[in-house]
Amino acid sequence: MTVEIKPLSSALGAEIIGINPCRALEEADIKSIRDAWLEYGVVFIRGHEVTDAEHSALCANFGTIQAERTAPESESDEQPGMLFVSNFKENAILPGGEMWFHSDQCYFDLPVSATSLYAIELPSKGGHTLFVDCYKPYETLPDDIKEKLNDRVAMNVYDYQSNNRYMKSTERTKGAPSAVHPVVRTHPETGRKSLFINRLMTDYILDMDTTESTELLEYLFDHIEQDQFIYDHTWLPGDLSIWDNRCTLHARTDFDLSERRLLRRYALEGDRPV
Repeated sequence: MTVEIKPLSSALGAEIIGINPCRALEEADIKSIRDAWLEYGVVFIRGHEVTDAEHSALCANFGTIQAERTAPESESDEQPGMLFVSNFKENAILPGGEMWFHSDQCYFDLPVSATSLYAIELPSKGGHTLFVDCYKPYETLPDDIKEKLNDRVAMNVYDYQSNNRYMKSTERTKGAPSAVHPVVRTHPETGRKSLFINRLMTDYILDMDTTESTELLEYLFDHIEQDQFIYDHTWLPGDLSIWDNRCTLHARTDFDLSERRLLRRYALEGDRPV
């Protein structure tokens, strides 16, 4: 079957039609997925009943699966690194509620390069994932702002539970995961520059007055989160996604916690942002 790449918005995102993720992929199929992923930031393969093992095998074509944790309900010990995003599964992560834009594990020295979710159960409404392209927000910044951001680094702090993003590192208990990364990152594969900050986890810009840092970050967050840069994905059962954490952010809309939401998750190891 001919592979078709169908853009999902003018901002980012594409659906890949003609590839069955339940089968071992040929090199041409792997290349089609990777090329689309690098071009569109997030890709979806839809409408297949994908097992834990099949999901793991698909992700392994694009990098090393991060295997620090595995959900007890994993179908096989041979697929380490599988987790659930759910509001009812025991030991699941990110159980519910609205979540601001962020990049997965930007509070580690080596953030993941990619995240993959497979939708199993979904609420009747809400629980969408919003994706934002961070290339275009950087490219459309005024030259004086770009110059101000040259060689700047920012503190990123793990705090999924709080929407108080500023100076979290001084307010939370010591030991919260944190990492310093460039405000502007160069993608290791495409060579393009993008903003590598986010409203949920970026705390402050180092070596900058606190007020100036706060004002600049607010300006940048508002600039990134314009509708023109966002794709709003309404999940359907059988949706399998892979997104690039190096040049995109994602957020979640609220949903009724009395309804079940269950997605399977894998993440791929990354490198140090530069």
